[in-house]
Amino acid sequence: MTEIFKVVLDKIKKEKLRFHHNGGALPRGSNDLPVRDENGRSWKFNCKSEGGNFFSISGPEWRSFANSKVNAMVTLYWEEDEHVYTIRVRNF
Repeated sequence: MTEIFKVVLDKIKKEKLRFHHNGGALPRGSNDLPVRDENGRSWKFNCKSEGGNFFSISGPEWRSFANSKVNAMVTLYWEEDEHVYTIRVRNF
C-alpha cells in the first residue's frame, strides 16, 4: 500500500486539494480517479496533474466527500495488489 497524501482538510482544501506526490501511482493529465472509502462506498474524484509532481483533486464528488470532513486527517492510498485507491479519515 502506497501513501499518496495525508492532509488535514480545511475549508479551502475541501473545494480543491493540491498536493505533491513523487510516486507513479497517479495518472498524468486530467482523469476521474475511482476511490473507495472505509465504508466501501465508491467515489470519482477529478485528479489533475499540475506539472512536475504536483496534483489536485476536485469536482462535485470530492466536495461532497470532503464537506463533512473539515478538520479531519484524510489519507489517500494506492493498494497495488487490488489496483484500487482507498481513502481513510481520522477525526481528531
